[in-house]
Amino acid sequence: MDYLAVKHSHMAIAMLSVILFYIRSFSRMGSGKLAKNKLVFIGSHSIDTLLLISAITLVFMAKINPFEQLWLLEKIVLVVIYIAIGIISAKQTNTLPKIMYVVVNTIVILAIGYLATAKSPLLL
Repeated sequence: MDYLAVKHSHMAIAMLSVILFYIRSFSRMGSGKLAKNKLVFIGSHSIDTLLLISAITLVFMAKINPFEQLWLLEKIVLVVIYIAIGIISAKQTNTLPKIMYVVVNTIVILAIGYLATAKSPLLL
């Protein structure tokens, strides 16, 4: 498969992942019905799995080593943080912590987007 096709697929899947994250997060701040919907739940996890597969495919196609390209290492660490915050947020029962975690994850998403476009590390 062509590198550009995988890259554009990865970008589209990433956008879907972020949209589904917000749908589920805002749903949990209300009734939570949409977040508990099987189609949304399964769709979200399926999209995230495709995102991971496309990311790994891109790394191998481009022959990039995250320990040599520090922006990619930072991006991987931020994705793990994004997932952890999402899990913690989903377990919250009060609205204020849910809002706080959505704000923090929004900052993480923006940092991931910056790293993906600038290919310049933020911290390392």
